[in-house]
Amino acid sequence: MPVNATAPPKIVVDRVAKHFPGDAADAPVLADLSMTIAENEFLVLLGRSGCGKTTLLNTIAGLERASSGTVHVDGAPVDRPGQGKGMVFQQGALFPWLTAAGNVAFAARKRLPDARARRARARELLELVGLGGAEDKYPSELSGGMQQRVAIARALALDPEILLMDEPFGALDELTRIEMQQELTRVWQARRKTVVFVTHSIWEGLMLADRIMVMAARPGRIVLERQIAIDRPRRRTDPELIACYEDIWRSLQ
Repeated sequence: MPVNATAPPKIVVDRVAKHFPGDAADAPVLADLSMTIAENEFLVLLGRSGCGKTTLLNTIAGLERASSGTVHVDGAPVDRPGQGKGMVFQQGALFPWLTAAGNVAFAARKRLPDARARRARARELLELVGLGGAEDKYPSELSGGMQQRVAIARALALDPEILLMDEPFGALDELTRIEMQQELTRVWQARRKTVVFVTHSIWEGLMLADRIMVMAARPGRIVLERQIAIDRPRRRTDPELIACYEDIWRSLQ
């Protein structure tokens, strides 16, 4: 489904700067950074460690306050977490004393006051992420990839309009990571959300994104923007993707 270029943007980042205590005056983490993100777009923020990707994501999430500039979602200023935003971190941070279903149901408690409705939603979402039959397993009984699937299901239980993902597959082995990229693509196509996904893997970005914004430090800034208008599922042998990989690689040097 193509992004509607004529619709108002879902997210507007307007001249955002971020300084942390102790930063040199000439080296902010982010400086005068602006971008717009369309509704249902899958945007990837890509760059080396330390370029400000996570700081920008946390500012969009409302977990960090910009030193200057603004972030708006649907025209409203972002001043706190929530507000229709769900977050998935590199480590799933599941509650170890709750089952997979319990973790997902816990996230749905405000949206669904009825316990039976929460359990049904948990089963539905675990099925969606490929974990049907694992509802009663505890996090310690699940592989890293399975835990991240639960974390995605838990974020979806909030029914967010925006899904913010901070290197969610960074701790996984390469094969599991590729499988999770494929799984996330399938879930996103089934349940359209606006996704902002942070990674330092060029191929991960190319496999997932509608659009890639390449960031460099310091200060954190956009140095390259690439639209990836290639049908999914994508092949790493696609000449267009390989050419895009080379462009992004050069921009990071």
